[in-house]
Amino acid sequence: MPKTAEDEPVPERRVAFGLRLRRLRTEADLSQTAVASAAGLDRSYYAHVEAGRYSISIDKVFKIADALKVDPSHLFVDLSN
Repeated sequence: MPKTAEDEPVPERRVAFGLRLRRLRTEADLSQTAVASAAGLDRSYYAHVEAGRYSISIDKVFKIADALKVDPSHLFVDLSN
């Protein structure tokens, strides 16, 4: 049986980034729907980013930072190597 993308392990840094997004979102008392909408993203896509399943472009990083009202560099604070 061929492997699918879901069978592949998720890189730790991507998981850490997703957890950072989730923490910032919950601290701002925002739903995934609110952040995704403000960033011009589909909610399910954003949920996959938070879960570390999707690797995103720098353009989307900037959109998410704007939606969370934080400097984009703030999204990368406290990420483990």
